[in-house]
Amino acid sequence: MAERRGSSPISGEAPRGAGGVPPPACLWTSGRECWVFRADDPEQLCGHHPELIRSALLAGESVRYLLYSPIFDAGGGPFRVGGMPGSHAVAITERRLLVSHDPHADGRSRSVLAIELESISCIDLGCALAMGWFVVHHAAPRAATCPILFGAHGSTHFRSVVRAYLGQTGKQPDRETSGGWSAAWEGVAPYLRAEAEPLLDGATGPLAVVRVSERWSQQRRLWRWVPVCVSAPGVLVATAQAILWAASEPRRAPDALAFGVNVTVVRPDRVVDVRVRPGREAESVAAVLQLTAGAGRSLRLLEIPFDPEDAEAARQVVRLAAAWGATR
Repeated sequence: MAERRGSSPISGEAPRGAGGVPPPACLWTSGRECWVFRADDPEQLCGHHPELIRSALLAGESVRYLLYSPIFDAGGGPFRVGGMPGSHAVAITERRLLVSHDPHADGRSRSVLAIELESISCIDLGCALAMGWFVVHHAAPRAATCPILFGAHGSTHFRSVVRAYLGQTGKQPDRETSGGWSAAWEGVAPYLRAEAEPLLDGATGPLAVVRVSERWSQQRRLWRWVPVCVSAPGVLVATAQAILWAASEPRRAPDALAFGVNVTVVRPDRVVDVRVRPGREAESVAAVLQLTAGAGRSLRLLEIPFDPEDAEAARQVVRLAAAWGATR
């Protein structure tokens, strides 16, 4: 039997043979390798993914980051995240994101999707306990999402893909940064910072920071009133390279635990509209920051019920959007 691929070392790099030479491609694989790992070349990927990624690459197109993600047994996660069962490979080039998929099931075909970076409206990256997710919202050729579920230990590699994507950012405002990073994270829950901060490696200082506190209200359910979480802890950070919206999964009850954190990543040139609207009675907040990210027909509306003390920071985000060329 051919040697099984995918048993990568602890560092997360692709396995290598004697002399540091990658082993030959092997088509036999269950898709259940131990962890997500980075590959230097498509030939280091497992199963049919070398062929799938090679077939999608254009002549002269170089790969900036390439990873392999084995099967993760789950049909979905928090934040209404779905998934496509199977193993995946993800490659980002100067202009495109390539995602190959092998369902490892009889009667289901393998596929590879090529997404132009300019057609991506935003990316979600998050985790909940042992599960991680990477969801691309795009318009290639119509509005759709490309979700991947993976073991949360692979977050480091998916973050590298996101940072490579942000490296392609377009318009940047001609504005001095306001404050430093130490002040930006004040009052932000450590678990939110842990998911958002690695995506900002190499970014300039924060231009605006908008915080959201957890809020509860009483709602009538059948014959009694019950507490309902109307806003979960979150933070929006705007820099010249990206807007990040990190939000916690809402708790079901005041004494319950929540484990999910989702970070939505928007490039400045994908911001379509930003405005501050009055809060509704059910939201228990004075105002809400609405941010629409878009590319073609792919639109994503983010609603941030910010704390009153961050009202000026919310207005700063509106001014930044105007500088980036958003409608308002």
